[in-house]
Amino acid sequence: MQHLHIFVDEFGNTSLNSEKTGSFSHFVLTAVLIEDAQIEQARRMRSDISQRYFQGHPIQSSRIANDEIGFQKRLDILKELRQLDFLVLSLVINKSKVIGEGLDQNTIFYKYFNRIFLQQFPKNFTSFSIHANQLGWPEFRRSLQHYINTKVIQRDLFTPDRTYQLVEDRLEEPLIQLADFISGCLGKIYCTSHSHEKAAFLFDLLHDRTFVDFFPFEKTDFSVFISEQDHEKNQVISRIAAQSVQEALVNRHKFSEEAQSVLQYLYLMFRTAPDRLVEKYEVIDKVKRMYPNFTEQQLRVCIQHLRDHGVLIVSIQGKSGYKIPDRVEDIVGFYNRYLNSIVPMINRINICNRKILVNSLQEVNVLQANLNYSLLPDLIKTLDKSKQPHAPLNLL
Repeated sequence: MQHLHIFVDEFGNTSLNSEKTGSFSHFVLTAVLIEDAQIEQARRMRSDISQRYFQGHPIQSSRIANDEIGFQKRLDILKELRQLDFLVLSLVINKSKVIGEGLDQNTIFYKYFNRIFLQQFPKNFTSFSIHANQLGWPEFRRSLQHYINTKVIQRDLFTPDRTYQLVEDRLEEPLIQLADFISGCLGKIYCTSHSHEKAAFLFDLLHDRTFVDFFPFEKTDFSVFISEQDHEKNQVISRIAAQSVQEALVNRHKFSEEAQSVLQYLYLMFRTAPDRLVEKYEVIDKVKRMYPNFTEQQLRVCIQHLRDHGVLIVSIQGKSGYKIPDRVEDIVGFYNRYLNSIVPMINRINICNRKILVNSLQEVNVLQANLNYSLLPDLIKTLDKSKQPHAPLNLL
């Protein structure tokens, strides 16, 4: 494999103080990977973009306005960059989940997550040069560079062609500006405090080049082995779920603007990282960007309304958050969540009703007296039958 040039920059800041004005909900580390054969084309392209879009100044995501003109400019730059052969690896850190001794200190936070992010390169590539945008004061830069070189890069006789350098992106290594720009685009997708309402357009231009990990690293309880038949069923579930979302977005007049915003965000996450359960607060933070008074109760109402109109949105037993399902296990987990609530509720109604019947000598029978409860006696009978020997209840 050719020598790989890796350019690293970030979006957001390391502060864990979420109450501070202008604070970032997430910290995004981004690496742009370019093979040696493409590096001269990359330099020419960076220079051309700098001249035409930034009047010869460095390419910086933060220099692009957040209005419609600025967003279109961002899309135009991405379309041009797609002419270059590159890959993007990114780590999206949910700062509200960062817990650990010393991680509230900027220097420790930065070293810790850079080590986690950069250790994938020596595991997967033999020959590479990492150029990271320098930050902080000289003493910290020396400390960080020594830390990464000793804890992560670990050159030896068999892999001598590996380097890590903190460099200035204006003169020493301008291609870091590409990482700055793309990191800013990813921030507008994944950083809920600074996301853009049209983030899906950015995703469409980046998704086939980009691999994203999320911290905390979320694990599922699903079996490691998936048979070919199960894989086909999962594809069917994923297709049906996606269609249910697309139909709702076409018939958006049926839903409130808040519900549309909730659905658009869940669908974007489904397309980006279908395994993820999106936490409630993450959805709320996203919707609050457009509707500042949006609450958790309103989120529940939106989810209920979307589900009632056939949109497949699941919450899974024993887990927190929502997602568009992409596998059979998602549906099973969703059914189990409701089953574990419905059955105890019906049992409690049954216990209450029997108590009243016995003590009133069957004079008071609320379930039979009220037509609204006509379904409950049948459900109680079904559950009672399921408790009999050799008569298992098969609800799934």
